[in-house]
Amino acid sequence: MAQMMAKTSMKTLSVGRSRATTVRVEARRTVKQTKKAAPESAWYGEDRPQFLGPFSSAPDYLVGEFPGDYGWDTAGLSADPTTFRRYREVEVIHARWAMLGALGIIFPELIASAGGVPITEPVWFKAGAQIFADDGLNYLAAVNAFAFATKFTPTA
Repeated sequence: MAQMMAKTSMKTLSVGRSRATTVRVEARRTVKQTKKAAPESAWYGEDRPQFLGPFSSAPDYLVGEFPGDYGWDTAGLSADPTTFRRYREVEVIHARWAMLGALGIIFPELIASAGGVPITEPVWFKAGAQIFADDGLNYLAAVNAFAFATKFTPTA
């Protein structure tokens, strides 16, 4: 445990007198230990499963340090470390959008059946057909906007 030097400070009392006090400050140095891939893990390192099993060999830049690294990169997309880092960030962003899309599939059906909210077509794969109905789709209070736009014929 590392100890810092004692500091002396002056405190003013309410009576107007001052008194010297000694403050002892102790600080502990905590170091976050970085954890590398466990050597007993079968999914990381040189002995990880390969894409085609014993019939494939991984490129030199794929050493098994990332999840899902099975030694297959025919296009060389992970050859540059900065580009590979960017691709991993973008993949996480796309995964989050996909999770929101899955919620958008489930949520309208739930609120229509359990919540009692009147939705014209809560089933996600049938909802797109509403735009081709006679009255069109009331989108953002633009009644019959799509039907008007598709049946518009210019006059001379």
